[in-house]
Amino acid sequence: MIKKLLNKKTGFTLVELLIVISIIGILSSIVYANFGQARAAARDEIRKTELKNLQLAIELYKAQNDRYPASCNGGALWGGAVGTSWECSDGSSEYIVGLVPDYVESLPIDPRNANGISYIYRTTATGSEYKLMAHGGIEVQFITSYDDEFARCNKNNGSGACPDAGPNPRIYAVYSNSATAWSW
Repeated sequence: MIKKLLNKKTGFTLVELLIVISIIGILSSIVYANFGQARAAARDEIRKTELKNLQLAIELYKAQNDRYPASCNGGALWGGAVGTSWECSDGSSEYIVGLVPDYVESLPIDPRNANGISYIYRTTATGSEYKLMAHGGIEVQFITSYDDEFARCNKNNGSGACPDAGPNPRIYAVYSNSATAWSW
């Protein structure tokens, strides 16, 4: 009897191994999908935080210089990060002129750093108004209401394309009061 027990082979059958591997594969794909959504939401929060920090730096600049800082492309042209269609005409990465290093250590780039996704900035020639946007990179937390503090436009601005078109859910923005009607 003891000899019979010693000769009996133990282990998993091929079918049992395939079932276990299949279950592990299904569970890991579910975890990976949820992890991807969490990472995208975290990048959206980073965008909002960076916009608020830049807004504070821009307002500090204005308090000390009596005007908002210029865009790297001047006047009414948008300035943005290198590698985007808004990049600075001089090849600089400082799309908001004069903030680095006195007001911020460096200007942020979008967390995904993909082509065409950028922080973009524009001001009037006199520096009396500005608009700063995280353009095209929003992934999860879309802006669906004009009442959101990051909405690209104010529904009560009375002019411009924004009241008819509604807020673009893939653009977060911060701006001075009169710049709410500026289209991107």
